[in-house]
Amino acid sequence: MIIDTQKIKKQAKQNFEKAWIDTPILIPENTKIELRKQRGNEHPLRREIQNLRQLFLELGFDEAENLTILPDTDVYRQYGPEAPIILDRAFYLAKLPRPDIGISDKELSKIQNLIGDFNHQTLKDIFREYKKGEIEGDDLVEILVNKLKIRTEQATSVLDIFPELRSLKPQPTNLTLRSHMTATWYHTLAAIQDTEKHPIMLFSVGPRYRNEQKEDFGHLRVHHSASIVILDQNVGIKAGREITKKIFKKLGFNDIKFVVKKATSKYYANQLEEEVFVKHNREWLEIADLGMYSVPSLANFGIKYPVFNIGLGIERLVMVLEGYSDIRELTYPQFYKQTSFSDKEIAKLMYYIEVPKTERGRQISKAIKETIYKNRNKKAPIKIVAWHGKINHKDVKVSIIENESGKKLIGPAAANKIFVKDSSVIGTDKSDGIKTKYDYITGIANKIAYEAETKQDNFSFEVKMIRSLSDANLAVPSRVLGYIRSNKKSIKTKGPVFIKINVEVRG
Repeated sequence: MIIDTQKIKKQAKQNFEKAWIDTPILIPENTKIELRKQRGNEHPLRREIQNLRQLFLELGFDEAENLTILPDTDVYRQYGPEAPIILDRAFYLAKLPRPDIGISDKELSKIQNLIGDFNHQTLKDIFREYKKGEIEGDDLVEILVNKLKIRTEQATSVLDIFPELRSLKPQPTNLTLRSHMTATWYHTLAAIQDTEKHPIMLFSVGPRYRNEQKEDFGHLRVHHSASIVILDQNVGIKAGREITKKIFKKLGFNDIKFVVKKATSKYYANQLEEEVFVKHNREWLEIADLGMYSVPSLANFGIKYPVFNIGLGIERLVMVLEGYSDIRELTYPQFYKQTSFSDKEIAKLMYYIEVPKTERGRQISKAIKETIYKNRNKKAPIKIVAWHGKINHKDVKVSIIENESGKKLIGPAAANKIFVKDSSVIGTDKSDGIKTKYDYITGIANKIAYEAETKQDNFSFEVKMIRSLSDANLAVPSRVLGYIRSNKKSIKTKGPVFIKINVEVRG
């Protein structure tokens, strides 16, 4: 069914409760929706958040969930006299007061006309308990329904009678939404500095809220931060730089430079705040900020040890890695028209859905690929051990198998690579289109390696036919997929691969 939105809006404006009661009949009953057979498209921001989490865990950092709501006095403890300027970009929270609701004779009469005879004292008691905070706001309607023995729509109509509720105005508090992750690290570190083994190495990934003057191609009022802290008696800026290099190398950036900020933020020690630049497409791009927390700010929170911190904006990282030019299009693609993409851009923006997160996993993926290519023409029955070693103190053996006599180890399409031609994505062994760096065997090997490094039990993985990119552990961003479909182009990946892999776990 299709809703006549203008008609329903008009009915709701005339009588909301009646429209609310009458319209459920428009919702279909006893119907069935089939789930898609192919894997859904993940958001690029969430994909990178997950990649960062796995990277930090692999490097030995523990994950922390930090506070989101903080008093503005915390900013003064961090920034000192600079605090008022910093708070200019913070969102302050307000709350609605609980009003005293008096029930006049006129209002009693209106209520009786709505619901008939009722216990006046019961209603007064409910309002008094609501004022005292003994009843939560989202429970009020249900309590009216149960105690006055009325229907839901009657309860909301009763509440609409009282001007005290309709005229409520928010009252400001001194509570703020965190504008930077640093603001909340102080509380976490102060709580565990003497109870956890040093060095304390933590990371947290989550949103930051900033009262930007406007949202544009490079600024959002809500964006995400990946932040790391290291607390230890011996941690310093040099040690922090070395760890930063390791992080960005694993993100694919080999050329990194550090530039001391001319104007140091007050929560960092003087001249110990630096910006991190990476080389991307022959240009230096600022991608993160790091430094040593200032001694006065640490002392204000009772923290007795030096603390190194690095933070990076995840949206900015994804924009660099995937070629976005507008942060709004990256974060909220549903509100923006699809951009056009060249064949080279489509080729660049493809990715493997699951990739190994550890060095051991990457070894497994490489071994699977090398074994398949080396033995691809051997005839079945055949079982070849591609990798054998230890994962989490367990003995793990990865084997490639073909049991059907006379068949080759893999099918004819298994070695296909991915090309892009005239905006279509093609899986084939040769093409005059743009050749990508992706192929079926690597995608399957990455998926097996990803599962092998995390699973604790035996498992088998078999792919007979590649029908979609996801069958080969491949995907394109949703914005690219939308462009391909809207231009009536295609993704042609169908082909027989017949790859079967067993993973045996012992111990």
